[in-house]
This record gives sequence, structure tokens and C-alpha cells, in this order.
Amino acid sequence: MSLAVLDRPAAPRRRLTDPAVWQAAVRSPLPCTVMFSVAAVLLVTGWVPVTAPAAAGAGLVVAVAATATAWGVRRAPAAVRLAVPVAHLAAIALLYAGTASATVLFLLLSPLWVLASHPTRAGVPLAAGGTAVVLLVPHLMGEAFAAATPLRGALVLGPLVAAVGSFAVNENYRRVATQSRDIARLQREQAALLEQVQSRADELDTASRILAARAQTMTSVIDAVTQQSIIGTDRDGTIRVWNPGAERMLGLLRPDVVRQRSILEFHDPEELAAAAASTGSTSPLDALVHVARQEGSDVRDWTYVAADGTPRTVSVAITPRADDRGVHAGWNFVGTDMTETRATERMKDQFVSLISHELRTPLSSILGYLELVMDDEDSPLTDEQRQYLSTVERNAQRLLRLVGDLLFTAQVESGRFTLQPADVDLAAVVRAAEETARVAAAGAGVEIVVDVPADGLVVSGDAVRLGQACDNLVSNAVKFTPSGGQVRLSLRRSWQSEDGALTDDERPGTVPVALLSVADTGMGIPAGEQGELFTRFFRSSTARRNAVPGVGLGLTITKAITTAHGGALDLVSAEGQGTTFTMTLPVGAVS
Repeated sequence: MSLAVLDRPAAPRRRLTDPAVWQAAVRSPLPCTVMFSVAAVLLVTGWVPVTAPAAAGAGLVVAVAATATAWGVRRAPAAVRLAVPVAHLAAIALLYAGTASATVLFLLLSPLWVLASHPTRAGVPLAAGGTAVVLLVPHLMGEAFAAATPLRGALVLGPLVAAVGSFAVNENYRRVATQSRDIARLQREQAALLEQVQSRADELDTASRILAARAQTMTSVIDAVTQQSIIGTDRDGTIRVWNPGAERMLGLLRPDVVRQRSILEFHDPEELAAAAASTGSTSPLDALVHVARQEGSDVRDWTYVAADGTPRTVSVAITPRADDRGVHAGWNFVGTDMTETRATERMKDQFVSLISHELRTPLSSILGYLELVMDDEDSPLTDEQRQYLSTVERNAQRLLRLVGDLLFTAQVESGRFTLQPADVDLAAVVRAAEETARVAAAGAGVEIVVDVPADGLVVSGDAVRLGQACDNLVSNAVKFTPSGGQVRLSLRRSWQSEDGALTDDERPGTVPVALLSVADTGMGIPAGEQGELFTRFFRSSTARRNAVPGVGLGLTITKAITTAHGGALDLVSAEGQGTTFTMTLPVGAVS
């Protein structure tokens, strides 16, 4: 950005037409020096005849002395400088008396101007009085100077003219001086403003360069993303940003899309129509950004349709975009192609469901025959045989539970997970979970402490599933707590506001909830892994490092059960300090 127009102008040269210049020149000792020098030359050469040499000589002496004084007191106070023109008036009076010539009266111009242009009005009466004295001196000095005596009219008119002229000059000078001060002030202000403008211009230029650099950086970053599509639109969905990832995913180049196509053209119309119907949106675009508009962001799978008509399953993160003033300007769509991933997940779910069904039948048969063999009174088993078969039965039951977990996760993923709601006493569920884990806890040297209301706490839910969820939390806590540790099970009633805040007392706008906490003093979970803890088959590094048995399904199932009951499952954990899981369940009917 060019700033030449804002460069500070050079200081202007001061000209003779400048009032300050010629006023200073006229009020300086130079004019009186020149005028008295000319008068002396005229007297010496005889151009002006001298009638009284003593008076004329005295006048020249006084003039020289006053002029010399004028050069010495140029920077003296204003009151001191008034004495110089008064002395000049005295010198003129003597010269007038000594020459009896009105020619010397032209010398009045310099002292009268100095008096008239004095910063105060004190010079005006001095100018009028001095003029009168000059005109009256010959008359006052007697008959010998009668030739220089002016007419009576001049004695009145001269001082009057001097007074009026001096007053006019003084007023004009004062006005010009005020204007000069105003001009000087304005010039200083102008210089200050120019400096400020220059400073702001420099800041603007720097900011512009920074913004340009940031824009270039952002563009280069967006262009460097080739595995994800980054699409930016304005408020009506017209595409403004289209990165190489979008080109690769949807098969169109940037010039063919930007400012020409809408984001809606790359979405499955039926999917958008279904979303609009479910959200009550008035247009497909409103349906697309409905959640992002309400919550600030949205991440979910959408079906993109490429230029060749190929549908692609894309995980799209939608966020609003604002301009430099903070005003909503459009939407950002960052998409990751999940077509192959989702297909693999579906195949995996189908495989899990199929293999689970296939395993369940032979396992049930094995357990059934084991029960027959172990309970056959006609062919009693030896102690060694019974021990072997008990081990077989225990592992078969473990496999059966694992198969059940696999089937349950498959039901959750396919949306076939249902509840059988009824009134459930959570206190009884907690006690049952403690009883189930008691043997394993005793064997591991872990203490279990139960703190539940004596009168119970009833919620509406599926007793089997809630028991399963509580069992999972308690068994996990026992497995991950070393010998000598403690697992605490607590249940209490609380109240929850709309924003999720919990209080111990009922307040307006809150609803009753049940808080079920399972806290252990075990090995804890690394902070970077806590976000993946509810993912199927995920096992934390602490679990793998300490060889804790498990397949990574328990927390996934517990989370699904809690969500299905309209509740929430939260955790607080620090590696090496233990973990606390808190299940929040509404105290009310489950839809």
C-alpha cells in the first residue's frame, strides 16, 4: 500500500507578503535607523537648512542614542521597549525645532508605528501625546523658533490623526497577532495530526501486510489438505472455497464450482428432504446446518454425490463462518470420506452378529451337557473330574457372556436395542453388583465400600440392563485397582438444571436425577486416551501395560445403556490416582 500522499510536507518558505514577516521588519530598529540616517545626510548636505544648530545637534545625538538602544533591547520586555520610540519622538521634536522644516516630520512614521503596533493599547496615547509634543516644541521654545511653529489647526488635527491612526493600527495589529497565534496553533495541530495520520497509516500498512500474510498462509494450508474436502459457502449456500481435497473427492475443479454451484448440489436430495422433515426446517440448507446453527458446530455422516453420480459417505464437520466484523457470513464444511470405513464397519458388525449367533448355539449345548454330566447321580464324578469340568464350565460361561456382549453391541449399532421399562430400585442394583464382585475383589485384595440410601432410590428403567451397566463399572473398578486399594459405590439423589449443572437442593427449573458413582484408587487412565474410552474394543495403555484381562466392550455397553435411559456417563481420572465414573439417570419415565 502506497503512503506517498501522507508524507509530511516540507516547511514553507516565509515570504514578504506574510504579515508576520513584514510586521516584524517594520517594528525592528532597522526602519528608524534608515530614516534617521537619511535625515542626518540631509542635514549635513544642506538639503534641509538648519536654523538652530544646537537643537538640531541635540536631536541627532538623542536619535543616535535611542537607535543604539533600540538595537540592544530588541528582546527586552514590552514595557521597556516603549521608551525607545518615546526617545525618538523627543529627537524628532528637537530636529523639528532646529530646522524649522516640516520635512523632518516624516521621521514620525517609525516611532508612531512602533507605538501603534505595541501588543497593548498603551502605545496609542503615547503616540497621540508624542505627536502633540513634537508639534508644540517650537512654540514652547519661544520666539527664536517661531518659524517652526505650526498652524493652530495642525496642533489639533495632528494628534487626532495620530490617535485615530494608532488606534486603528493597534486594533489591526492585535487582530493580526491573534490570527497569527491561531495560525501557529493550527499549524502545530496540523503537524500533530499529520504525525498521527502517518502513524495510523504505518499501522494500517503493517496490519494489511499481516492480514495478507495470514490469508496467504491460510490459503496454502487449505490447498495443502488433499485427503479432506474443505468447502466454504456464503449464507445462501453458494460455494466460495473449494480446496484440492474437494476436487479429489467430488471430481470438479475449483473454477467450475466457486461462485457457480451450491453446496446442496453435492448432497443426496432425499437425505436432505428427510432431514428437513425431521427438524422442521423450511429449506434443505436450513436442514443441513440446523444443528450447527443451534449448537455452534455439528459432526455427522452425510451422503455426498460426486460429479459422476457416485454417492460417498462423508463425515462432515459444519461450523458457522463470520467476517472481519464478527457478522455471520456463511458456513464451513470439512469432510472426510468414510465410504470404505463405514462399509468395513458394516461388514464387521455383520460378521460379529453372525459369529455371535453361530457361537451361542454350541456354547449353550456345551453348558447344557456339562450340567447333565456334573449333576448325573447315576455316574458320580471324581473330585478331579469335577474340578476339570468346573474349569470348562467357567470358561464356557465367560465365552457366553462375551458372545452376549458382542450381540448387544451389534444391536446397539443397528438400532435394534430396546428397553423393558419398569420401576427399578437402584440401591438394590448397586448392592447386587457389589455382591457379584465381592469374591473377585476379595481375591484381589480390594475393599468395596457401598454407600446407598437406606430407603432406596427408584427410577424407571430396564432392571436387567441397568444391572449389566452397574456390573460392568464395578468389575472394571476391581480389575484396575491393585491390592490394598478401595472401590467406593455411592448413590444419591440430586437435581439438574437445563444447562446440566447439579445441585443438592431442589431449585426452580431443575429436575430430579439419580447419581450413581463408582470410584476406585487404581491405575487411572491417561488424559489423552479418555476420549476414546467408550469406543468398541478400545483398551487403554495402562490396561495393556498391566495385562488386565478384557476385550474393550464393557464401557461401550454401559455408555449405550445409560444413553438409552436418557442419562449421561462421565468420568474423572488421573493416571496413577484412580478413576471415578458417574452415571446420571433421570428420575422419571423412560420413553
